[in-house]
Amino acid sequence: MIRNKNTSAHFKFSLKHRGKTVEEQIQLNQPAMEWLQESFEEEITEEEAKNRQEDLEIFKQTVDSFRSQGHKLYH
Repeated sequence: MIRNKNTSAHFKFSLKHRGKTVEEQIQLNQPAMEWLQESFEEEITEEEAKNRQEDLEIFKQTVDSFRSQGHKLYH
């Protein structure tokens, strides 16, 4: 992987939660990784799955409604 030395410094102001080492980043990611693992293991009903899918579609539409034509994330 090629790394641009300036990229890290250029975006540093917006990467408050970025670790200085791989190990530090893994540690910072632990809460999110645990939540994600629990989400995968959670058993839900078909109705709940349908509700979540509908919520996702609403989310996508909302995100795209704030983006200009040609720059939509979800089509």
